[in-house]
Amino acid sequence: MKKLILTIAVLSVFAAVGCSNTTGNQSAAGSSAVSSESQTHTVGLKELGLTYTTPAAWAEFETTNLYPLTIQSEGTLARIIYNYVKEEDVPSMESATDSASYQSYLTPICEIMVAPTENFSNNTLKDLTSLYENAENVSEQNGYSYYVLYPCTANSLEGKDLENYNKMADAVPELIESISTEDFNPEDIKPIIDTDELKKYITFDTHTLEGEAIDSTVFGDYDLTMVNFWGTYAVDKSNEQSVLEEVYQYCLGLKDKKVNVINAIVDTPSEENEKIVKELKSEAGGTFTTIVMDDVLANWAVENLEGVPTTVFVNSEGKIISDQIKGAKSTQTYIDDIEYYLAWEQ
Repeated sequence: MKKLILTIAVLSVFAAVGCSNTTGNQSAAGSSAVSSESQTHTVGLKELGLTYTTPAAWAEFETTNLYPLTIQSEGTLARIIYNYVKEEDVPSMESATDSASYQSYLTPICEIMVAPTENFSNNTLKDLTSLYENAENVSEQNGYSYYVLYPCTANSLEGKDLENYNKMADAVPELIESISTEDFNPEDIKPIIDTDELKKYITFDTHTLEGEAIDSTVFGDYDLTMVNFWGTYAVDKSNEQSVLEEVYQYCLGLKDKKVNVINAIVDTPSEENEKIVKELKSEAGGTFTTIVMDDVLANWAVENLEGVPTTVFVNSEGKIISDQIKGAKSTQTYIDDIEYYLAWEQ
């Protein structure tokens, strides 16, 4: 069974979520930190003034059954939903062509709902809150309340899946206990109708394969950046490490323009997979930049990529200016693309 990847942290339409060493209830606005001891994730969404830690009991299901999703519905500012998906449904879900289709494979475990306080008391959100057995008000900021709702009332899971689901649902009080909130500006939240525009940009706040902090402001240092998405599960069919290095060396030789090459590994963070990439990159003499996925980049990849390797070109603002280049290509093909998009940007 193909592992469920790219979905172990909140897929947010809000803040870029990066990695840090923050754990527990410490403020982690704008970051997602992983504790190596408990394998919990501290998620910070600064635009919502929200920080929380996922339960340790969820760790074993992160790459197989846990699917986070952030959406907006009428009357809400944000709904951060953690869902359960059966392993056998993952291929069908990942090939779904629209939101309604892939959500049909998901069984909500819990959600953090942020909405105007009055909407929780005037029945505006009744249809949404009635989907869950419990609705716990955990905080209020600026006239907005934070509710945690769990578990869902409609559950058709059976056998081992139901057992796993119940284990995860039973751990929700641990998540509730970890929640902290702070003052925020609701105007910073982009409406869901604006998120199509966000798909045109590559954003991340993460670290390189070698452990150095990096975020998408790095695009500003270059006229053009080639971003190549790849996963270790595709190593038998494609390994472009040598090609990427040859392209990168070509870029270093350009005199009038600055071009960078970034390789994003879609099945990270993972110690095992990062080790594989390090070995392959070392064998190829790779000196280009390789990055570990963060939540926002993972979200973009899940929603936009049909497979790997896939390459896109972005400008200095991180805006995608190319079509998706699917499949492994030759060094010369990428060089031709670079020359084309450099000329196109002038």
